[in-house]
Amino acid sequence: MTKVGTRMLTWFALVALFLIVGIALVLPRPKTSIGHTVTFSDGTTLTLRQVTYGTEHSYYGKQIWRRVFSLLPRKLIEKLGVQRSVMKVSRPSVVFWLERRGNGPASGDPQLVLCDTDGFGVSGGYSMMRVGPPGNCVEGWAYEFWPRRDQTFRLRIYELGLRYPEADLVGEFTVRNPTPGNYPQWAARPLPQTASEGDLSVTLFDLTAGVGRGSNKWNPAPNPTVSQTRAGFRVERKGRPTREWEIASVEARDATGNVITESWGTSSEPDAEFAELQPHLWPGESAWRLRVGFSQRSNFVASEIWNLRGVALSGANATDGVLETNLQGAVLQYTGKARRSGLPGDRHFNFRVKPGRPDYEITLAKAVDDRGQEAKPETSFHSQSERTFALRANTNATSLDLTLALHRTRYFEFLARPEVIATNRMISP
Repeated sequence: MTKVGTRMLTWFALVALFLIVGIALVLPRPKTSIGHTVTFSDGTTLTLRQVTYGTEHSYYGKQIWRRVFSLLPRKLIEKLGVQRSVMKVSRPSVVFWLERRGNGPASGDPQLVLCDTDGFGVSGGYSMMRVGPPGNCVEGWAYEFWPRRDQTFRLRIYELGLRYPEADLVGEFTVRNPTPGNYPQWAARPLPQTASEGDLSVTLFDLTAGVGRGSNKWNPAPNPTVSQTRAGFRVERKGRPTREWEIASVEARDATGNVITESWGTSSEPDAEFAELQPHLWPGESAWRLRVGFSQRSNFVASEIWNLRGVALSGANATDGVLETNLQGAVLQYTGKARRSGLPGDRHFNFRVKPGRPDYEITLAKAVDDRGQEAKPETSFHSQSERTFALRANTNATSLDLTLALHRTRYFEFLARPEVIATNRMISP
């Protein structure tokens, strides 16, 4: 075939593809709110322009021809040189592209709440990208979880009040679900449930959705922007209650494929450990599968301990720099006192595990200065292979003796359905 014939065939195929895509755009689809606008108290507006699904998301603008391009294969789009804003995420996600006009609301960014068929709202756990200058931009809000059973779900927009935890509902959008399906229904087991690993047993005795944060975790949440799920656990070792273990991680998943690994925080009561989950799954699901990691916080055995003596608080000495020891089949390194960007605290001490051990935790068991006074921990940072401890030390001290523990996290699984203490369901505005 000649070059002219090949070029004509390519353009014919492209025109045919445009026609097919154009027809797809006008065919009947679930009613959605693309192009709808909500208005905040200061006049700032938020308009839903586009919803995308996958791991690479592109915003093409408002023109119809750009919407046609959005449905073409990515390689063809790149070959045609179409301008687009790209947002990449690690897991399949739904992204809401919202056009913001105005510099408000004055109380801070809007709060997005994803609602299931029952109207129960879940907030938090997003990543966001802005395209354009402040006050005249498009924002891509990406979520790895959403209500997946029905053809559509609702996205509610809240404006924060001037006092925490006030928030006002300003409007909602109906969004097409990119992954509807006939998902299985898991069968929850009644509480309490007990799971064991070696000599350690953990009992899930409380799973309650719709509660507030922190000290308010015993009360109904005032609105969906601060709604959490409270999960309570009792821990026993060799058949006796113990306070030596704390919650290290919580993974929650449902039968539709939603997986959430974030949590707002943990807390300890005299006889129990609590996780506060936000974001969390929707309690309308028949069951949640929880995988909870527990980490020891005291009473470590000798094979888990590293005593690091004479760590200088300023300058450098013979024990500063990179030091290491072998523990638990890995190398534990002290890598110095460089401050970690974004981490508050007085003095930073950095450690690394080689190779990375995701199922192991580094714990600072004790820190004592050269005057015999204990240095108080302020905060910390951790990743799969690194840990930074921020300590408040005596101003007259010159060095610290540090006791570190490298120890294994133990995991326990439960299949349960939460009780709903208070619905944060609301009628449409």
